[in-house]
Amino acid sequence: MPIQFQFDSTRNILRITIQGAFSLAGFQNTMEQITQSEEYSPDIHALWDLREMDFSTIDEAYWRKILEIRKKHPQRSAARLAHVVHGDFAYGMMRMYQILSTLHSNELKQQVMVFKDIDEAEQWILT
Repeated sequence: MPIQFQFDSTRNILRITIQGAFSLAGFQNTMEQITQSEEYSPDIHALWDLREMDFSTIDEAYWRKILEIRKKHPQRSAARLAHVVHGDFAYGMMRMYQILSTLHSNELKQQVMVFKDIDEAEQWILT
């Protein structure tokens, strides 16, 4: 589960790249790294590059646990979250996540969008 962080200070975007399986513990650690960084604000906009992520074991229960972890980090409430995926299956799984996020919008204020094109995702984040 390699996770890479790249802070683009000129655009004020945090790029997070996930390869392989992404565990709940990995997500919790990622959230802690984002919110505790001294390099950028905890509510920085994030572009999640999930094009090489393994979605084979992800289901609705996984997404609900991800939402619970996100709720523990209210300092991220102003962030825009763009998720970039490859393929229809991954896109469908991320759309499920986007819908669940919207259903919890009273607790999770972040804007969440899913894209297949990384340039479109970046453009959305910057608008």
